Amino acid sequence: MYAFVTAGLGLLVAYGVDVPETPILGVLTATLALISGEVVQRTEDAKTVQAFATPVESHVELVGK
Repeated sequence: MYAFVTAGLGLLVAYGVDVPETPILGVLTATLALISGEVVQRTEDAKTVQAFATPVESHVELVGK
């Protein structure tokens, strides 16, 4: 996504359109970082919920094994 927008901005500048590249790329970078961070957090939360839902043998049941 970032590369696509960067290439599009470069194309606009090549055709002489005055585009504020730095602010646009800054906002895009921040947005992508927030979105990817949210995706990673949701994935880790799902793994944690699954781990808590998995039954585990107790120490008493492990005696003698």
